[in-house]
Parts: sequence; structure tokens; C-alpha cells
Amino acid sequence: DDEAGTILPPTSVEVEEGDSALDVLKRVTRQHKIQMEYSGASAAGYVEGISNLYEMDKGAESGWMYRVNGKFPSESAGAYRLKPGDTIEWLYTLDMGKDLEASR
Repeated sequence: DDEAGTILPPTSVEVEEGDSALDVLKRVTRQHKIQMEYSGASAAGYVEGISNLYEMDKGAESGWMYRVNGKFPSESAGAYRLKPGDTIEWLYTLDMGKDLEASR
């Protein structure tokens, strides 16, 4: 949106064997000194906020979602294993993904 805009432009990241989408997010936000908060561990990891923009900050149905190669996975970011060449996007939804055309 106009307020938050793009937090991190497209960035190339080396994917290591066994990396989850959450592992890569943690590594990239640390490297770029971007605030990120999550709860849970491994497959139960849940992203609560990135760059001080949290779930429900923009309404009851707002929060972070991730997309890999143009599709919204059905598993949590901590459970989704990446492959070299995957494209990951973290997007903030205002309407449980409907505004992002997610079919969840």
C-alpha cells in the first residue's frame, strides 16, 4: 500500500538443502536488518509481523501470506520446503487473501 510500500525489492537468495520458506525469510530479514516476528517452530512456524506490520493491523482479516512460484501453498511457511530456483513472495493481505487472488 502507499504507507508500507515494498519492504524489500526482489532479492536473490541461496537456498540451502532442507530450507523452508520461513527459514529463508528469517535469514533474509536478519541480513537486511528488517524486523520480523514469528511464533511456533519448524512446521508450526507462523509469521506475525514483518517491518512492524502485523496481522490485524489493517483489519480483522489482514496478515501475511506467502506465494511460491505464483501459487499460495496450503502448508505453513515452516513446513514448505523450497527448491533452488523457487520464487518466494511475502504479501500482506487485507481480506484473508481474497485481495491477492488466493484461493484459500
